[in-house]
Amino acid sequence: MKTWKIFLEEIEKQQTKVICFGTGLMAEEALQYRQIRQALVCVIDNDKRKQGRETELGGQFYPVAAPDDLPGYLDGNTVILLASGHYKEMRHQIGEMSFSVQPKVYAFPELQTAYSADSEEFFEERFLKECLKEYEIVLEQYHINGKEKAQKIQEKELFIRGKNKYSRPFVVPRIMIMPTTRCNMRCRGCSSLLPLFANPSDVEIGQVLKDFELFFSGIDECIRITVGGEPFLYPDLKEILEYLLRQEKVLGIMLITNSTLLPKPEIIELLKNPKILLEISDYGYLEKMGRLIQLLEENSICFKVLTDQAWTDMGGVECRGRTEEEIRFQYLNCDQGKVIKGFHNGKFHTCARSARMLALGAYQSEHDYFELRQEDSPEQIREKLRKIFYSESADACNYCDLGALPATVIEAGIQMQGGKKKSRYTIVDRQEYEELKRLAKTRR
Repeated sequence: MKTWKIFLEEIEKQQTKVICFGTGLMAEEALQYRQIRQALVCVIDNDKRKQGRETELGGQFYPVAAPDDLPGYLDGNTVILLASGHYKEMRHQIGEMSFSVQPKVYAFPELQTAYSADSEEFFEERFLKECLKEYEIVLEQYHINGKEKAQKIQEKELFIRGKNKYSRPFVVPRIMIMPTTRCNMRCRGCSSLLPLFANPSDVEIGQVLKDFELFFSGIDECIRITVGGEPFLYPDLKEILEYLLRQEKVLGIMLITNSTLLPKPEIIELLKNPKILLEISDYGYLEKMGRLIQLLEENSICFKVLTDQAWTDMGGVECRGRTEEEIRFQYLNCDQGKVIKGFHNGKFHTCARSARMLALGAYQSEHDYFELRQEDSPEQIREKLRKIFYSESADACNYCDLGALPATVIEAGIQMQGGKKKSRYTIVDRQEYEELKRLAKTRR
């Protein structure tokens, strides 16, 4: 099957014209590529509310036409690009239409998942591109911009590529560590499945540090590490952060918190290090979030607020009965499969979902994880990690809907027992934010 890279090369070389069917996030992603923007003839959408109007894609505005208008745009040098999670329905829709010239039809998600694990495109898409995205975030944490930023990104790309594919260093974009299954919230659709744990527990800090040592022995660099769960509930978070701050093979650390808990004073001191970024999820607890933000600003801690979030519904942990082809597509189409690999309690997993499902006893796999064993040499650990990272599928995909299309989107942070509504907080909504700070200060 033709890959996205080959498709782009052919579009440019043959001066092929493109009709984009779809105006959502997938179309936005497709139009980030210069070749598609230059070849674009028109944009088509089934939504009658969009037809006859202009939509912004890839930084430019395009008029949106109806599917019935397709014949007027087609000739022998025009192809249709299906840029939507509903691409199968769109392909069927086009198959029911009559054309004087039968167009070639390509689906964006299929083109993007057509590469094999031994190809250079696999490396570029799942390693190089993701590493550079993560590295850009790290540079922003250190306030590195402009020419210096561009130079460092170029140097990092050269390092990751290595001299050739056979001698390049083993650099991974990001992993997640999951030291606890505890959380003080019970969110519907929780990607970590935390509400399903009847008896939440912590991984002993000695095990976590041992897993770190074994993992880092098998790689040359990890751009960023995420501490999963609700990190401020883990009793030994200080030891984890101290270890990661000393570890030269990891360039950035990210903690994600639900905004309802304040870190301990010793944690605050560590969070001041620019190597750490704190992401705050706005789930509607305004006063608590206001106290947390004030505390972070007072201590010049790097943080980012995630507001108006939407989650992809991953569904339950029951087996879906998917075919091998469906599982392969879903795995390669899943963004988390690229960067949310990681370890939990002595095992390294293909994704966080795998770790949680195994801890729940929901599934078993000989493919998705391996034990981090003290007796394994760095070379053996590296080979096992490479096998995980260079896989084209995962058994866990048969128990999850992330990466399957079309996706079902749900509101983030809705509590299973009911609870708060979302706030109107955004980075630019300073009036409400300053009022929250005032309330936090007066209630101390």
